[in-house]
Amino acid sequence: MRGIMTRSIALFLSAIMIACLIPTASAAEVEELDSGLLLGGLHGLANESIVVNSSFNDLPAIVEDYTATWCSNCVDVEEAMEEVALSVNMQIYAVHRNIYDPEDPLGTESVDQWFRDRYGAFTPWKPPLAGFNGLYAISGSKPVGDSLVDDYTDLAQRPNGAGTGSMSMTWASTGANAGTIAWTFEHSSEKVYNVSVWMVETMAYYPDGTNNQQYYPHVLREIIDVGLVNSTGFSSGTMDITYADAFDENDLEVHLVFEEYIEPVIIEETPQSDSDTEDAPFLSMPLTVLALLIVAVRRKSQ
Repeated sequence: MRGIMTRSIALFLSAIMIACLIPTASAAEVEELDSGLLLGGLHGLANESIVVNSSFNDLPAIVEDYTATWCSNCVDVEEAMEEVALSVNMQIYAVHRNIYDPEDPLGTESVDQWFRDRYGAFTPWKPPLAGFNGLYAISGSKPVGDSLVDDYTDLAQRPNGAGTGSMSMTWASTGANAGTIAWTFEHSSEKVYNVSVWMVETMAYYPDGTNNQQYYPHVLREIIDVGLVNSTGFSSGTMDITYADAFDENDLEVHLVFEEYIEPVIIEETPQSDSDTEDAPFLSMPLTVLALLIVAVRRKSQ
């Protein structure tokens, strides 16, 4: 009887120690990013003539949806985004995973690489991921607060720190897959911006997606650099561009986006000593305590 009790206590203590070693799932949280502000969202159909302008105060929040046609929980994220967009001024861009991903034909390698370059140091590359103005991100489909709708509403409405200013875009279609863009930009900050045209497919039809959506909106197909803003005050530019085909149909849009340039921080690696690389204390301490408890129980039972 005493031997059975001893073994039972030992097994109980072992279970406790093993439970302590198993990592628990981390709760969802808002990640603050250092990848630079995204500003803009002026747009129109690529096969039409466009003249549009806006003050900074009237610009939409730039919302990036890192997604894939095989990602089931991405559907929850996208439904929440669409619901928020009914009442909050925001422009959604769906970045479909492409690198090492043969299952999703809607993404492109260059767009996926752009996303990884901006966010890779801060967030995982596995969909879903929701980014807001390039400043905040939430990974996964688990809400931080009461719901994803509440989370996204809060992040889309947070001040972006752009200061005061205005921008305009003029687009003239010049033929099949070609056009001329002219832009102006006036701002009061010291930020440096890369100016780019984002080619967005309004809606792509892909019935073979394993998340059973079939129709995928806001697909970011291509990013084309068209200029640089490196001084305070007024800047402008004009450029003839050509662009790739849509995945299907003829519903490409031209979007003007300003991406804040952040000087990369180079971190020099220093050699680690044996004491820095050892993780034994974390593992050995619980095991040592367990061994001492088992020995003590056995001695008491003898």
